[in-house]
Amino acid sequence: MTATATAIPARLDYAHDTLFGPIPKSVDCDVIITPITPGAFQVQVLAPVPDDLHKAHSLVITLSPEHRLSGSLAHARRLDNGDMELQIDL
Repeated sequence: MTATATAIPARLDYAHDTLFGPIPKSVDCDVIITPITPGAFQVQVLAPVPDDLHKAHSLVITLSPEHRLSGSLAHARRLDNGDMELQIDL
């Protein structure tokens, strides 16, 4: 029997860089967070995903008032099911 990761609700705060400077954005969504190494983790953002999330340079994930994760977006890819997979480096 294999364990299935459970999606949890989260708020993503990120900045989208434009010619006019960074534009702060936020979205409430469901995520699956998986540690990769001590300095990185993977976040699967379940669809629907904001069109510009892959352009973010940094990300703050608020899971609860006491639990936040933050880091720089190292890699992003859209999955076949519409989800987005993000690698975040601390």
